Amino acid sequence: FLRIMVPPIVFEAAVKINKQSFRRHALPITIYAIVGTLASTAFTAAILHKGSSMLNCTTIPIKESLIFGALISSIDPIAVLSVLNNMGMTDSDAIYVLIFGESLLNDGVAIVLFQTLVHFLDETLVVDAEVIFDAIMHFVVVACGSLSVGMLSGASATIYFATMNGCQTPLVECIMFFCWAIIPYYICDMVEWSGIVAIVANGFVMDLFVVGQKRNNVDDEIEFLVNGTSNGSSRTRNNNRRQCRSFFNYEGHLSEMANNHVHFVIEIFATLMETAIFAYLGLFLFSSRYHWSAYLTIISIFATVMGRVIMIPTLSHISNVFNRVRGQRNRTNSPRGEINEGVHVDRRMQLVLIFAGLRGAMSFALVEHIPMFDTTTGQGSRFKPELKSMTSASVIFTVFVLGGATPYLLERLGYSLTKEQDSVEITPLVQRHKKETPSHVRQGAFPTVRGIGSIRQRAQPSR
Repeated sequence: FLRIMVPPIVFEAAVKINKQSFRRHALPITIYAIVGTLASTAFTAAILHKGSSMLNCTTIPIKESLIFGALISSIDPIAVLSVLNNMGMTDSDAIYVLIFGESLLNDGVAIVLFQTLVHFLDETLVVDAEVIFDAIMHFVVVACGSLSVGMLSGASATIYFATMNGCQTPLVECIMFFCWAIIPYYICDMVEWSGIVAIVANGFVMDLFVVGQKRNNVDDEIEFLVNGTSNGSSRTRNNNRRQCRSFFNYEGHLSEMANNHVHFVIEIFATLMETAIFAYLGLFLFSSRYHWSAYLTIISIFATVMGRVIMIPTLSHISNVFNRVRGQRNRTNSPRGEINEGVHVDRRMQLVLIFAGLRGAMSFALVEHIPMFDTTTGQGSRFKPELKSMTSASVIFTVFVLGGATPYLLERLGYSLTKEQDSVEITPLVQRHKKETPSHVRQGAFPTVRGIGSIRQRAQPSR
């Protein structure tokens, strides 16, 4: 699972996310993905361990509880995307970027944490302060090392495609693009680092410099409406500087035909891998390798949901405080009064974030990676069949119950998307634009703006 099926899923998500929107919402995404994953793991493990010891069922030890908390904290990007895309959301919507960005980054954090905790599955190991310190250092080294490998691989791919620009057919370009995509994963796998973190970093770099980030007028208008500023002037000032960067520029180094096909092929591979994992889950759901218990199923689902219920409001408050402080600092330092306070995560957005935390292929791939107990070495877990059944129950519940309820929740909270004359209008977003956009701008420069969808429609050339 981890070596064949998971890499295309993660790489597709890393390439697909809008880098401009990701940077705009980087603060809450980073808090949710890093601090949130660690907090959710701790909350879930505590609830599972304490709950299983109180009920009339098998008590899950604290080591296995922490491992379950780490693997179930991984949000599935493709499952999240399917729900958001069915709602008609795009990468210009704050909720879309927050959920998608968190699901992308927290996969890497969850996997590094999972690999660190698996080393504790040793009956001869005495857990003391030194062992805990070594585990923390292992987590930091694996995360930083994997990130460095991914960035170096992306930089090498950029230099390769810039050097070979015009010398390859579009077919060869697509093949080499996918070869460069998986190289960092297997490099990290050889040194027992996290290939998923490397693939995320590699996907970011290759999307920025190999595929390219060609901005247009629509991006400038979205930037103006959301942040009150436009990057047009800064782009003009940086033109001469970018022309000197023959390798690392945002124009891309793929041919037009290869650029048109590479995203489609990536999505095909990712969807096939995701489908294969869920098919395996369905085929072997009731096999003898699963030990089902009604009590463990209920407590695992409850721990999974409650871990996120506790984490999201707490970290959202912290993110909002940081955004307010940064906004006040920008208000003081900005000579023209141009302020970018970031996104404010209100209670409605927090509720959507809780429901949209869907688990999927990543969690199931991780639980399969847990070693079975070896009586000779004393390493491994005796509770892998129970962990597999709890993971399957949590995945099914979040995908079908929470994922199925998310569209109705969005509509109930006023985030429903109404399609009218091929335009998309998001109610809270339009209200915020009307409140934040100066009156002379609404009446002058953009008299017909109703939402992001209207800008996109108006920017298209008439036929």
